[in-house]
This record gives sequence, C-alpha cells and structure tokens, in this order.
Amino acid sequence: MLKKLQVSLILLSALSYSAASSVSIGTVNARGDMRVDSYNIRGNATLFNGSVVETGQVDADLHLDKGTEIKLNPESRATMYSDHIVLQQGLTELDSSGAFKVTARGIQVSGASPNSRGIISVVGDAVEVSALSGSFGVTNAQGMMVAKVHPGQPLHFAMMAGGATNAFSAHGMVSFLKGNYYLTTTADATYQLTGSNLAKFVGQSVAATGTVVSPTLLSVSSMSVASDGAAGGKAPDAGSTSSMSGGSISVTVEGIIVMVSAALATTLITVYGGKLTQPASIN
Repeated sequence: MLKKLQVSLILLSALSYSAASSVSIGTVNARGDMRVDSYNIRGNATLFNGSVVETGQVDADLHLDKGTEIKLNPESRATMYSDHIVLQQGLTELDSSGAFKVTARGIQVSGASPNSRGIISVVGDAVEVSALSGSFGVTNAQGMMVAKVHPGQPLHFAMMAGGATNAFSAHGMVSFLKGNYYLTTTADATYQLTGSNLAKFVGQSVAATGTVVSPTLLSVSSMSVASDGAAGGKAPDAGSTSSMSGGSISVTVEGIIVMVSAALATTLITVYGGKLTQPASIN
C-alpha cells in the first residue's frame, strides 16, 4: 500500500511539473524557416519557458505576455523565459515598458523609461546596446547599475580578461546631497561615495578609482580633476561616426568595460536612420 502511494505521489509530481513547464509565454512567427527547440518550423510556433529560437535567413517576431515585443535578426539564437531572454548570438530589437530583460555575456538590459525601444547585439564576447526611443538600464549579473543608454549614444560592454573584480574606475561629476557624496559617471550611473577629501571635488569633473562596496556604494582610493576631453566634448556632425569611437565614456565597473560603440553607431545610421549625439559634457 505504501509503495503504491509513493508511486502515485511521484506520478503526480511529474504531471504537475509537466503542466507548469507547458504554460505558454507567447508566440513566434517568421516569414520563412526557423528552429524552435531544435525543430524546423515554418510560419509560427508557441513559446514556453526555456524555448530556444534560432533564426536562419529571416527575422523572427516574438510576441510575449504582458505586451513585450521582440525581433530576432537573421542568424540569431536566444532562449526565452517569461521575464527575460538570454541572447546567445546575433541581434535583437526589444520593445518594452516593463521590467523584461535581455541578458547576454554577463550583463542585463531592461527598459528604464516608458515605451523604450532598443537594439542589443552580441559581438564576439562583447555586447552592444542602443536606445532607439526611451532609455535602457544596463546592470551586471548582480544587479549593479553599470550604465544608462540613451538615444544617439550606443554603448559597447566588454568583460576584462581577468573577469569580474570589485574594482572600479570612472570619469564623472561629484555632487553632495543630504550629507552624502555621489559620483554620476559619464555612462549616467550614480553611486554614493566614501573616501577622504571628497569635498574639494564637488561640482567638478573627475577621474576616480577604488572598490565596489555594494551595488550603490563605491569606496574611492584616488580622485583627480579630469581633463576636458574625458567629460564629453564637441558633438559630432549629424551622421558622423568618427568621433564616436574615442574615449568620451570611460567607465570600468567590476570587470565590465563601457565605451562608445562605433560599430553600432554605423548600424543606427544605415539601418535605423538614427542620429548620433556625443555623450553630454558633465561640466
């Protein structure tokens, strides 16, 4: 009797797991062939948590619950979940106003303002992000804000060869509010600061190094007034990409290097018709 009861419980658990894993999270459709969970599909398919979508020579449009719209470019591969996708290869266009995330190569990208629309691409071991409208927040795997991406300012994120550390280096502006010092970096991420002699840097553009204490707190080991070029500079002519490849944004947080993406800037102009703007001077 006991053995029969154990078998029944095992079967019930298996059926419950199967039912939970078979709940649809959306649909995907393509005007041609694609692969979904290793099956060749033409037209459309239903998506579940953990579904893997691989595009061939055509785009795929994904319509997820809660109004999230995603487009996968040709030669892309992603694993789908109800609240995020893992982009392993290629390029995706995300249209989302909520907390839905695209994760890739150790970073997480999500809309930071209503009606945000952007493109995220995997380029080798790096990730490139651009906002076509609204803005996007980029965090590391632990949820620490690394950058905010705004229209016209595509950013490139790469992991240092040594991997994640607790070190940071950044250019930005120091402020003082309600008894605390803050650094707003040229990648538009703001952190509270601890350290000595910070008062003399308030209101100035600085170059700072130190360690990460928590996702919102940095311990400063060195700080100096930054050169003018480190804080931004003259905006480029419309359609120009040459000035987008320099060091206008200089941030490294826990092993993630942030810089302007010249390649994605070119994509914005040629494919999406976007206009580029130099990161605003923090002076």
